[in-house]
Amino acid sequence: MPKNRNNKTISKIIGIIFILFVVSHYIPTPFHVNEAGLATELSTVIQVEAGYQNEGEFLLTAVRSRRAVVWDYIYINLFQPDDRELELMGQHLPEDMDMNEYINLMAEMMEESKLQAQTVAFRRAGYEVTVSGEGAEVVEVMRDGSAYQNLEKNDLIIEIDGKKVEMAADAVNIIRDRNIGDTVRLKVLRADEELEFELETLELEGSEGNASIGVLIRSKGLDYEIPRQVEFETDNIIGPSAGSVFTMEIYNQLTEEDITGGKRIAGTGTVNLDGEVGRVSGIKYKVIAAEEAGVDIFLVTSENYEEAAAAAVNLEVIAADRIDDIIDYLNNLLES
Repeated sequence: MPKNRNNKTISKIIGIIFILFVVSHYIPTPFHVNEAGLATELSTVIQVEAGYQNEGEFLLTAVRSRRAVVWDYIYINLFQPDDRELELMGQHLPEDMDMNEYINLMAEMMEESKLQAQTVAFRRAGYEVTVSGEGAEVVEVMRDGSAYQNLEKNDLIIEIDGKKVEMAADAVNIIRDRNIGDTVRLKVLRADEELEFELETLELEGSEGNASIGVLIRSKGLDYEIPRQVEFETDNIIGPSAGSVFTMEIYNQLTEEDITGGKRIAGTGTVNLDGEVGRVSGIKYKVIAAEEAGVDIFLVTSENYEEAAAAAVNLEVIAADRIDDIIDYLNNLLES
């Protein structure tokens, strides 16, 4: 009799554990899980009118972010896996901006990234591209920046230190050329009034080493004249971090020689109209995605190089801060 009672107790305990295990896969937490996403061949995403077909591939890599359930929270905290991490939801959102606004902003930045990539690629391939804009519109003012209580949402930055600002990239480039602690002079349109401000550049969290005034901006009234039509099928991909590989895929379709040399080349980094490649986040998970896709070379900025190299196992990590550097590196590989 005691033996039967013990067996029943054990069965109940096992049943309870099983139920808790199942339930833990459905109860949401206030965290996201960040992990490796897909590595997508850009020849399936980008089509340049009358473009060349190539044997090699440029690939876009992404971070997958999903709502964490209780099991994720327990597993990640208990085992500390290298291929995923927990992040508090909204942790990196600007103040006074909700998730929908942030997603919309990232979608807008993706569209601008596509236009910048086309411009840089066509120019590097020898084409003339005309670009103009009305200025850099303020989307959000951060409380820890010098712009706080000076600039306002919807202000239009049209000049910095006497240099005309036609788009967001102009403003970013001018300010980042300054040292932290320098003063910059801004000319701003607010409604129909022209205002001037002198603001000190600061080093803000998330932009370490770069001068900033603490605003999120977007280009307003952009007008591009691209020589050939370029079609994108990016669907659920948002943000500007694929700018460098977008540029290289378009460039490769515009030029007769396959600059990949038949290799699979992934990478990540923003791109501006000067062809400068900017650092991004989620490097470790993008490298993992590239490894899983059999990538040979992974392109990053020098600022992201150490993190990428530490995560790499079978692929080669190359640091390049300009599109010209990437083109030169790949051309040298072809000649070697």
